[in-house]
Amino acid sequence: MKKTFALVVLILVFAVCSFAQTSATNIYAAGVSFNNGATPAVAGTALYARLLSDGSGTYAFTVVDALPVSAKPFTVSSNIGAGIAQKIFTIGKVPIFIPTSAGVSFNGTNAGWSWTTGALASIKLKGNWRVMPNVRIIKSSISNGAGYQPVVGLMFGWGS
Repeated sequence: MKKTFALVVLILVFAVCSFAQTSATNIYAAGVSFNNGATPAVAGTALYARLLSDGSGTYAFTVVDALPVSAKPFTVSSNIGAGIAQKIFTIGKVPIFIPTSAGVSFNGTNAGWSWTTGALASIKLKGNWRVMPNVRIIKSSISNGAGYQPVVGLMFGWGS
């Protein structure tokens, strides 16, 4: 838990020190995540988000998570969800979002439900490129008893 708290603080400090931010209508992103309860602990995430209306700070999005469940045999739990991300505040010029999604989860022949929530910063780099540090909680009905899985990630994206 102390490591997770330290990573959240690090992400927020990084967000404060970032470049100017403007809203994008469409955002495409992919990246890696760290899940200390998984074996191996590295996971992958991809998302597409679309701004619902100018000035609202509300995005509709789809997200795909590939979370390792076991190393031998190598098994991956795939979660595909749709949801809403709402800008809740700004640190400097970096918006902080709360994304929440629900969808399906599957691994092998098992299928069930999944949901995720957390916090995400969208830091504009050069041009339309962005870096998006995030901290999320993922829950799936087929996670083999893993329960709530905290995931810390870093996505790189492009927004227009």
